[in-house]
Amino acid sequence: MTVKVLAEFNCVDGNADEFIEICQNIFPVTREFDGCSHIDISADQEDPNRLIMTENWVSKEHHLKYLEYRTDDGNLEKLVALLESPPEITYFDLSDA
Repeated sequence: MTVKVLAEFNCVDGNADEFIEICQNIFPVTREFDGCSHIDISADQEDPNRLIMTENWVSKEHHLKYLEYRTDDGNLEKLVALLESPPEITYFDLSDA
């Protein structure tokens, strides 16, 4: 069953563009990472510092391995440094509705 991952990010004022730029640079590798079938990022229309990343993964374990990879390559640290609070990551089972 596919797992939908919803990650919410609240950037320090003015950092959202840099956050998105980093994502644009790393998403090609993410899309090829074992277990990833989709990833995108969206900005809140009323608060451009609030970003939502939606992802589809084969399993939560695949996503956790990916987060470990991004921790080891230093990109997770770069992204977190642009935030005013820790990201919120939620895992959902994708229904067939």
